[in-house]
Amino acid sequence: MTLGIGLIKLAALACGVELAVYWGTVLVKSWRIASKIGKDPNMVPRERVGQWMRVLWGPAVLAWCIQPWLFGLAAGFGRGQPPWILASVAGTGLMARLLAAAGAGGGAVCLGLTFICWRQMGRSWRIGIDPGEKTELVVRGAYRFVRHPIYSLSMFLMIGTVLAVPTPLMFLTAVVHISMLQVEARREEGYLIKLHGSHYEKYRQTVGRFLPRPWKQ
Repeated sequence: MTLGIGLIKLAALACGVELAVYWGTVLVKSWRIASKIGKDPNMVPRERVGQWMRVLWGPAVLAWCIQPWLFGLAAGFGRGQPPWILASVAGTGLMARLLAAAGAGGGAVCLGLTFICWRQMGRSWRIGIDPGEKTELVVRGAYRFVRHPIYSLSMFLMIGTVLAVPTPLMFLTAVVHISMLQVEARREEGYLIKLHGSHYEKYRQTVGRFLPRPWKQ
């Protein structure tokens, strides 16, 4: 194995560890929140659209988590090639190595920032919509600047994984995951407008959805 291939594989495995920590923490947080509030924090949404979205989203998340390990532990790029859908489209050159390192490093930053956002959400943290539930509107910390910072960081974490594991299947996984986040963010906003009324509407008009807004409407 050449040094270049070794670095690419190392970056892929680093992404695999990051995703294991990320989604493992989601499972642990779900269990802890459930023990505090006496019910599942919407891992299985209470409304039909959310349930159907999980049918597509769940397998995409699983594919996201597994691919870095398959890619990083593959026997070699020059022999025993994997199916084209799991093969790198970036080669093993300098640019591929730089992108892989940037993806793994950026993913680590996103993971750390996500932990901060989770902490800021406190007991209001949920992973789906329950139309019959009213939670606190969190506008502190990162939420002063972005309405959905966890979703933003999840998208950047996904992009980082694509840079480190540039396979056709990972590109498809990214399209599904990012599309689902876009839809879910807009669905949550509709729910929060009904829940918090003008308070949330004012917040929505002055704070960016996924990126900070340097201006106010």
